Amino acid sequence: MCRKDNHERRPFLINSWQGSSAPTSALAQQMKMHAIESKKRRLPFHQLARSIKKNIVVVVFTCLFFVCLKIGYQIGTNLVGDDEDRSRSALRQPQLLRQQTHHHENREHSSRNQTQIVSRQPQRSELTQQMHHHGNGKPSPRNQTQVSRPVHPYEKIWPGLIVPDYMLKDPQYGIEFVPAGKKACFVHVGKTAGSTVGCSLGFNLHCTSKVQAPGVLPHYTTNMFHAQMYDCDDETTTFFIFVVRHPLDRWISAFNYDNPSRDWEGFRQQFGEKHFKFRSQLYAECPFNTINDVGGALSAESNVTNVCKRRAEASIDGTEHFGCHHYFNYQFHLEAIPQNATIMTLRTEHLIEDWNSVEYNLGGGKEVLGQGNNIIAHNNVNKASDGKLKYLSEQSQRKVCEKLCNEIQTYKKILQLSINLSEKQVQESVDEVMNSCPIEALATTCNDPIPNITDKLIYSRGTWLRNRST
Repeated sequence: MCRKDNHERRPFLINSWQGSSAPTSALAQQMKMHAIESKKRRLPFHQLARSIKKNIVVVVFTCLFFVCLKIGYQIGTNLVGDDEDRSRSALRQPQLLRQQTHHHENREHSSRNQTQIVSRQPQRSELTQQMHHHGNGKPSPRNQTQVSRPVHPYEKIWPGLIVPDYMLKDPQYGIEFVPAGKKACFVHVGKTAGSTVGCSLGFNLHCTSKVQAPGVLPHYTTNMFHAQMYDCDDETTTFFIFVVRHPLDRWISAFNYDNPSRDWEGFRQQFGEKHFKFRSQLYAECPFNTINDVGGALSAESNVTNVCKRRAEASIDGTEHFGCHHYFNYQFHLEAIPQNATIMTLRTEHLIEDWNSVEYNLGGGKEVLGQGNNIIAHNNVNKASDGKLKYLSEQSQRKVCEKLCNEIQTYKKILQLSINLSEKQVQESVDEVMNSCPIEALATTCNDPIPNITDKLIYSRGTWLRNRST
């Protein structure tokens, strides 16, 4: 009976849900509305499957789109990289050719136990290897001590080259502790006793005797500029310290120092064919064995060829490259530094006095070097400037001084710009020039125009000068 009663009561329950006239409680009414809403929200199975499939397709296509985008980006990057590499390679070749033509006596420095400039690239071109060989023809070893050091300014100017050891300083000088506004760069003009000063400052030059000079000057002078080797940081350097000498004396020493006529074959084997050709144009192809020969060629009575006369003139004013110490002269070194540079100067003829004044201007003592000078040793002495090699007849000296006129004016300008020299000291050096070149010492202009050395600066100092010179 229970089963039957329950079965008979079931149609009544169905009717009570479906019929609107059936009496229902408030709870039953709420349950009915909930069921209707749930039925509305419930999707049929085929609609649910279609929605899921559509979402899957969207996700797949989105993933494929991003994968294709990434692949395209990588391909484009590789193509641009290849183009940039080819562009760099094309640009590097003329740069290397310029460096090969105009670089200072790298082989000469390396022959005096100096490490040559070497390429950063593991696989170097034949041209690069030729540029950076030792004088004995063997490739110069990479400086292993330079691996962890900061990049030098020279290496930023010439990417791919490493600054040679002779431009570096001994770590004992503590160059990393230079106070702000005290950093100095040493401007080493050739044949001005620059090696003597450089060794006392701590640079690895031709130092047969190297004793650390006292005071702050050796510590604050962190970098060096010598010929085409410009390693001054223009952004952080406050002072540029020149070493200068009587212009005529400097030219005489440079001519004799660069003269290979004492041993041509030995010079060729030691320094290579490139520097041999530079020298031979002046010293072999023309009859110039002494400075007096050069001075005599400038006179109207000379019987030398016009070509040799022009080379004699160019060797004096530095407009052609027959030897690095003629070519990289006062004009080059002054025009290569920033135009608003603050200059201090050490005069070779007054070295102790000027050293003390530079030291004092840097915040050191007034008399750090005594007049006895038992600290600064004379290094890289030019032994080929004795006797007849220094002789100039009166006529030859007049002609050489006349051709040196612009160099003398640049020399005077360096002295006048030096903040450590008084007017009396400047006049003292001008008076010394008057003893040998009186007309040029008093002059403010010369018969010859000042040489335009824009190309020399670009090829030797860096391409940034192109914008400054235009």
